[in-house]
Amino acid sequence: MFLLHYQQLLFITIITNSYAFWWSLGLPSFQNLNQSFEEKQFCSSLTFLTYEQRLYCQTNPKIFSIINRSLRMAIDECQYQFRNQRWNCSLFNQPQIFGKLILRKTPETAFIYALTSAAVMHNIAKACSKGELIECGCDKSQPKIPTGTMFKYHSNAITSSSSSSLNDGFEWGGCSDDLKFGRNVSMSFIDKQETLITRRQIVRMINLHNNEAGRQIVERNIQLTCKCHGVSGSCTLRVCWRTLPDFRLIGSELRTKYSSATQVQFNRRLNILKPRKNSQKLFNTTDLIHIHMSPSFCEKNLRIGSLGTQGRECNLTINESGSCSILCCDRGYETILYTIEEDCDCQFHWCCEVRCKRCIKKIEKHFCK
Repeated sequence: MFLLHYQQLLFITIITNSYAFWWSLGLPSFQNLNQSFEEKQFCSSLTFLTYEQRLYCQTNPKIFSIINRSLRMAIDECQYQFRNQRWNCSLFNQPQIFGKLILRKTPETAFIYALTSAAVMHNIAKACSKGELIECGCDKSQPKIPTGTMFKYHSNAITSSSSSSLNDGFEWGGCSDDLKFGRNVSMSFIDKQETLITRRQIVRMINLHNNEAGRQIVERNIQLTCKCHGVSGSCTLRVCWRTLPDFRLIGSELRTKYSSATQVQFNRRLNILKPRKNSQKLFNTTDLIHIHMSPSFCEKNLRIGSLGTQGRECNLTINESGSCSILCCDRGYETILYTIEEDCDCQFHWCCEVRCKRCIKKIEKHFCK
């Protein structure tokens, strides 16, 4: 046990010698370490965090472990959303887990900021309603239901209805996810860091904007889960509570926002951010914004956080996500033929056995040169 902690502390010491961020918690070295967060010495050793974040680790170990879990969820979602793109949310096994890409304010960086902020809010709000935290619980507020809110019934049918059509027989009940507490944790842990470590005002404003965009996307996707009560299966009374959808839905909407991210510049006279070109659309609070354009990500270039696409598997569709024509950047691809043996022509025999033949199957796979 002592040797394990020594190795962790040694690795953390290496981190302090270079630019790092709370995203460093996503490194494999910090996964499955929830029990360590309850030890003050361990929290103090996380010197890539700000002092306030280390203190948060010490005073709120359970919340901190969920923040750590949220980061892993965000990384998995990022890699899913970009699995067929030149940039596939690659991780570097080093303190800068996204490489030096995070030093540039590209649409990719904007997506990462928004996604990680949203993941913390989402996971904390869910943990509250599940009873995992003593600091919070069910959200007992009864907010006004916006028109177009998604209503999810226990039959798993989802319908889009307005509040006016559901007022009859509608009552608040159940256990709503605590969005307010989730938002507060996300803001206090993530946003406060920006005022301490980011010197350039435009960078700080962009990071905070994208953090908030992620949280607002979470709030925008709140659903009402309802349970019907009545005689013989009727629905004379509906008891409803607010729930957050699967995080995949949040990730997909942020992926769409990434595709339409707005390049901005800083207006010093007005102290505001505005689109870099007059032809660009005005952005709102849920849009992602950036300064630099995305690199091509075709070639390996660690100075900009690009691993390149050499060796990436691709398909032979034309000009679609994951196609060799896009992923391989005009370098071409090579085809490898694999032979596998698998079950085939399976039949059920009474009683009770399934018998299959063994068939040889040839599969072609294509990889970028």
